[in-house]
Amino acid sequence: MGYLPKKLLHKAYLTLSSLTEDHKQGQTQLTSALRHLLAFDMFYNEYEEDCDLNDSDNRILFTENVKKIVNITDDYYTTNFYTNIKELEDCGVGSNFYSAGVVNNSKQNTQYTYDYPTRGQYPLFKVRNNTLIREVSYYKNIKAYLKSQDLKCAFVIWILRDHIVNNLDASSIKRSLLETFTEELVEVLMPRDEKINEYIKGFDLESVKSKLTVNELIDLFSVKKKPNTASNTNFRPFITAIKSKPFLLLAGISGTGKSRIVRELARACWEEGSDEYKAQKPRNFEMVQVKPNWHDSSELIGYVSRIEGVHYVIGPFLKFMVKAMLDPETPYFLCLDEMNLAPVEQYFAEYLSVVESRKKQDDGTITTDPIIEYSNTEEYKSLIDQLFPDNEELRIEFLTEDSGKRLCIPNNLIVVGTVNMDETTFSFSRKVLDRAMTIEMNEVDLGGGLDSRYEKIGKLGAAELIGNAVEGVDVYSDHKDICDTVINYLQKINNVLEGTPFKIAYRTRNEALLYVVNNLPYDAIEGDDESVYKEEFIIARALDEITNMKILTRIEGDESKVSQDFLNSLKVAIHDGLEAVFSDIFDEEDEDEYISVSLAKLDEMKKRLESGYTSFWS
Repeated sequence: MGYLPKKLLHKAYLTLSSLTEDHKQGQTQLTSALRHLLAFDMFYNEYEEDCDLNDSDNRILFTENVKKIVNITDDYYTTNFYTNIKELEDCGVGSNFYSAGVVNNSKQNTQYTYDYPTRGQYPLFKVRNNTLIREVSYYKNIKAYLKSQDLKCAFVIWILRDHIVNNLDASSIKRSLLETFTEELVEVLMPRDEKINEYIKGFDLESVKSKLTVNELIDLFSVKKKPNTASNTNFRPFITAIKSKPFLLLAGISGTGKSRIVRELARACWEEGSDEYKAQKPRNFEMVQVKPNWHDSSELIGYVSRIEGVHYVIGPFLKFMVKAMLDPETPYFLCLDEMNLAPVEQYFAEYLSVVESRKKQDDGTITTDPIIEYSNTEEYKSLIDQLFPDNEELRIEFLTEDSGKRLCIPNNLIVVGTVNMDETTFSFSRKVLDRAMTIEMNEVDLGGGLDSRYEKIGKLGAAELIGNAVEGVDVYSDHKDICDTVINYLQKINNVLEGTPFKIAYRTRNEALLYVVNNLPYDAIEGDDESVYKEEFIIARALDEITNMKILTRIEGDESKVSQDFLNSLKVAIHDGLEAVFSDIFDEEDEDEYISVSLAKLDEMKKRLESGYTSFWS
């Protein structure tokens, strides 16, 4: 007699993380449906009656039962048996169970009996007039949620994590389940005896109940979260820049493949040979051609029309944003082609403002302000109706005024603008440059791209492209020495920039810290399987690149603003700053001598200044 061991609970949690093929919103919805069914069955097992939620005592009991299914500690619970972990006080209404959806509808239409959940063909119970109604014939639908014997094994182990069991075998597990749940439910929940005995083989009961922690459950996925650093090193700056800030500018002469690389990064998120990988346009990629006459966001985001009634005309940005929102573990790439054919700060104003509201919450999620604020109007209802036509529950949640969902920018939406600088385009304001990462693509290899239809990037996913940090504070405590090195380097650069409009401020500091930290795993030396780069070199290389991306891009002007002496002083500060981080970075005797991108760009800018004006942009 004893408690289930912690390692077995960890195994069960890992197994349940695969309720769906990936950790998308569908997995959260499956978890919600299961927790509500089990909470209701616990109530029925104790009182042998349906659960009338109009009775406040019943409502409290049901909510407490829900918490017992998914709680991790006294303060936190899991929403999807993955890393999305929230405060337990929110658990009872985590999916707006009371305030929206079926339960709320049943209060409005008291004569109608609803199935719960409404999605798909596999309801688990009925709801009528705010009362949960047991329907035993629906219990067989659990097989649509727990599709394998392993998932059944893991689920029964998980729900017995706080229970004492007599022995660690199938019969004892079933007896323990029957103490809490009805016989009808246990019959469909239990895996085959030989499968559960195989699943628990090698584990022993413990005398003390295991205390799970949030961090140890998140750490179970550390291997999955480690970036794939074996990708072609040519693409490392793109990957780490996107992870640091999901807003990237690709600058360069026409025909260098700027828009193509965005499509290929999206393609790399799929298994090689899969339908999406071979598709002309993978579903996580969208290209929008910017038009010269765009002077507001109506073409990109949308606008309210009053022709034939009030309704919202939705632009391609919002449509694609919602696709990303519904598929949160897949990186989605929106390419704004020829981005500066129109003034970016005019047609993209909402995004430029909202992207700076990104904030990491206590549960690890990253959220933004809504790109379109909630309003109790016909036009907003029209917008939500069109964005979620096949998902009634989500539609209701987005139309709920208090504590409802909002149209925030999802963390997996990556916006990439391609940029050509000529007489037909607009220059970028500092507002735009401050908010974006910039990479130049002027190098051309005429022998490249002839041996394969696709770029050899390597498999990418959330771990490589979706950042889990937004500000310097999110990484400082874990990488204090490295962050201090970055700050010392930036201070040396700022000493030269003092008194100019090009001075480094907090936003650039934060993005420099994130970029350096995100580069740390990329220590592989191309063509050498046995050696790795020194950490000091990785830091110096990243600092060189972020200097080019975030500092030099803002420097422009005639000789009254940008003098040769100023550029020379800046060049010395960058050179000496990089050497202070890694003394051998400019070792001339090294056969693979490092070529600094920022120093090369400064030489280009110095030469351009001879005509009386200079800037980063070609």
